Order: sequence, then C-alpha cells, then structure tokens
Amino acid sequence: MAEELKKNLSLDKCLNYFAKSEVLSEDDLWYCPNCKDHRQATKKLEIWSVPDILTIHLKRFENTKSFSDKIDAIVEFPIENLDMSKYIVNPLKNNETIIYDLFAVDNHYGGLGGGHYTSYVKNDIDNEWYYFDDSRVSRTNPLESIKGSAYLLFYRRRSDKPLGGEFFSKMYKDISES
Repeated sequence: MAEELKKNLSLDKCLNYFAKSEVLSEDDLWYCPNCKDHRQATKKLEIWSVPDILTIHLKRFENTKSFSDKIDAIVEFPIENLDMSKYIVNPLKNNETIIYDLFAVDNHYGGLGGGHYTSYVKNDIDNEWYYFDDSRVSRTNPLESIKGSAYLLFYRRRSDKPLGGEFFSKMYKDISES
C-alpha cells in the first residue's frame, strides 16, 4: 500500500483495504488458552451495521519505527450516492438501502506536531456548500473538498423519515403539528 499512497486512491479501495485480513507480526502474538502458547494470529475488521451519520476518518499519518510522516494522497470520495451495502457483513432487513450523501469534510494542513483545520459544509437550508477557514466563509463547489488534506468525511444516510431514532421522530412530529 505504501507505493499506492503516492497516487490517488478511491474511497472504495480504502474501505476494501480496511476489511482485508491481516496477519499480525511477531510483536503481536496472541496467547492461545487451549495450547497455552503464543501464536501468530490473523485479524479482520468487519462492518456489521452502519449509523444514520457515518464518519470516515482517513489515515493521514504513517508511523514507522522511528519516523512519522504525513500522508497527502488524494482519496477520491463520492459527494452523493455512497453505497455502503457492499461493505456490510450483516444482511440487510427488507432489502434496505444504505446510501449516504456527504454533508461535511474536515481538512488538516500541517504535520504531526500541529497544523491548521478547515472545513467544507453543506447548508441544509439553502443546499449550498461553504468553505470555512477561521473567520472566513465562502460559497464553494463540493468537488473542491476532494484533496490530499481531507481528513474526516461526514455522511448522512438517505431516509424518508427523520434520522436519529424514536426521539427525533417524535420531535419532528411535534414540530410539524404545531
């Protein structure tokens, strides 16, 4: 993967890499209670369910034994129509769709010891995207957020009903009736 970090990556490739089985090193041996010995193990991360609001943290720092470096590779992520169904292990109920739309991106500029944060955010009232940099705010195109500084991606699940569970459904119902 290190060579791939020098060119653009898709979010799809990152999510598939995240779910790939990994053989742990000799430094991470697992103690087997049956044979009473330390063994080399394999780990696999799987997604079993997804929330209404999905936050994706892009790894931007690479640590080796005595060196840390910022990863500035561009991860190409969708603004709309992120389909998470192919990454979920747990079968969906009633052929439920799990499509997400991006509503915010946090950026990090700088290195491991410090830096500067900015963000791109979609305003739900006017459906426009804005770029926030300290006290400056400007209207922007969401495609501008796809760059090597993107650090956190915030997606909202598409739904015909209010997101957030029973509490928010009741709150929206009460608001609409008043």
